[in-house]
Amino acid sequence: MLESRYGPRAWVSDAVLGVPGALLLGLWSVVLLPSLWAVLPGIGLAGSLYLVGRALWLGTVIYRIDQAAGTLTRRAALVADKQVSLATIRRADLHYLGTLLRGARGKSGLFVLHVGDAKGQLRIESKVEAFHPLANAVLAANVAAGLPISLATYDNAQALELDAGLKTEMISRPL
Repeated sequence: MLESRYGPRAWVSDAVLGVPGALLLGLWSVVLLPSLWAVLPGIGLAGSLYLVGRALWLGTVIYRIDQAAGTLTRRAALVADKQVSLATIRRADLHYLGTLLRGARGKSGLFVLHVGDAKGQLRIESKVEAFHPLANAVLAANVAAGLPISLATYDNAQALELDAGLKTEMISRPL
């Protein structure tokens, strides 16, 4: 059984952006309140409150791989559990969303793993503490199922140095 959750660095960044933003934009909204211009900081306030809510919610998210059952489960507060069967996997894509520094590649930046079966899909960010073992297990299940992968998934797995057994022959589009 492999269990992983978002570490403090993942949700603290949202809280650091959200709390001061909510305070400043909330104050600005109150000052401008008699005017229609209060709508602009009000929209920003809603975004900041979303970041604070997301930060609190990420602290409750737990991903669990049960090798015996062959399942990947996401548990979180306020939402129903999501489960994907690795034995009947239909999709395993690893996307790279970039960094603040252009050209920075490799292990830095945000990677997102999309995994799905016939019943549902999960999206796992590389901010999760044990992302490498999770990604390895999912991509190994994809290899075991004999499913093709995208060139981007292959490149991103190589950049993260994942050892899931991916081969260039698995790429869905010829090189």
